[in-house]
This record gives sequence, C-alpha cells and structure tokens, in this order.
Amino acid sequence: MLTRLKAKLRPSSTPKMQLRRSFSYFLRGSGIEIGALHQPLALDGLSISQIQYVDRMAVNELRRHYPELSAYKFVPVQVLDDGETLATFADNSLDFIIANHFIEHTRNPIGTLRNWLRKLKPDGIVYMAVPDKRRIFDVERPLTPLAHLVEDDAQSPSDREQRDFEHYLEYARLVDKQIGAQAEPHAQRLVATDYSIHFHTFVAATFIELLRHAQERLALPFEILAYADTVPGSDEFLVVLRKRLEA
Repeated sequence: MLTRLKAKLRPSSTPKMQLRRSFSYFLRGSGIEIGALHQPLALDGLSISQIQYVDRMAVNELRRHYPELSAYKFVPVQVLDDGETLATFADNSLDFIIANHFIEHTRNPIGTLRNWLRKLKPDGIVYMAVPDKRRIFDVERPLTPLAHLVEDDAQSPSDREQRDFEHYLEYARLVDKQIGAQAEPHAQRLVATDYSIHFHTFVAATFIELLRHAQERLALPFEILAYADTVPGSDEFLVVLRKRLEA
C-alpha cells in the first residue's frame, strides 16, 4: 500500500528536516548511506546497529572535487565504492540503504534500483530524498521522461559515453549558463574531471511514474512504503521503498 506521509512538525527544524525525520523511523539494523558528504541523515534515537558511509572518493579527494563545500565538515568515508553498483557489498547483506540527493546523479537510475535491491535483505529499506528540479539549479532543464530512463537501462556502459556527453552539454548550457561555442568545451572539462552532475531531473510525480514502471513492467521486487511531495520551504521529495521476496 502506498502511504503519503506528513511530517510531525518540530518548531526548531526546517520543513526539509521535518520530512526527513518523519521518514527515518523505517530505518533499523545495519546499513549504509551513499554520498552523504556534509549532510548525513540524522539517526539519533533510531534502532541502528551500524551505519557505514559510502562514496566514490576519499574525503581529501572529495574536498578537491567540491571546493564550494570547503566550509563544511564531511562524514568519514568508510567504504570506497560506486554507489550505483555497490560491488563491495554482498547480496542480501544490508538492512537499509540511504541515498539522499543521489539517484539524480546516476547514469542509469533503473539499473541502480535493481542493484540496490539485490544488496538488501528481504524487507530491507531504500530511503531516498530526491531534489525537486523546480526548486534547485535544474529549474530550466526539462524533466527527464520515462522513455529516456528506459533507454538508459537498455544501453551497455560502453555505449553510454555519447549519451552521457549529451547530459553534460545540457548541464553546461542550462545550469552553468555556458552560451554558444563555450558550452561544448565546458562540458568536456566536466567530463574530464568526472564531475558528478545531475544526469536526470525529477519531480515527485515523474519519479513515482518511474517506480511504477520498475514494479509493473520490470518486476523489480519492492513496494513503495511511503512518499511525500515537495513542501513549501523545501527543495526535495521523499520516497521509502521496501524489498519484498521475489515470486
């Protein structure tokens, strides 16, 4: 059953933190958070036995990669891994995966969901906060259509290079505001540094459409436990998935 939750308001917290906190009670046991950087999910008061922080780079490399975050303290990176594949983790080994502001960075969101579900134990939880493209720097970019995401999943990694460059070029033009002939070399610089752009853009309705497709057409083994659309004063919507046993 799909449940749409509202946060229990706390006067001292922002709407964004209220929603994140109201969804966190689904988390328990041993799990990971991917790409937390300087904003890990608050886990105080939860039945968490272990949390490991996963990123594609060590903290010193992340600091060089994101100089705009120099004023912030980063969480320690305990596991170096690709958050799309989580190859270092055994299948059926995790109670939960937290991935806030991460799925939009993935080149293949459907493939990423498939990989995450494989790593979770039955009844394991995926907790996601996803940026609403209307409330962030992606505001001028088009929404990523479901057909595009399906095509991403169908392509092999070796065939995705040109498709990736098209994403970088759109980002250069519509986010970094590189005009005319400036756009392509700027996009090439982003590619050369492997800068982690938003490859895809979402609002809550289009993300739920993606999840429904993954359930109904691809038979990925999960249910949508809860979601909350973007609220005033926030820039994200939240979704919680639970892995179910495959038929």
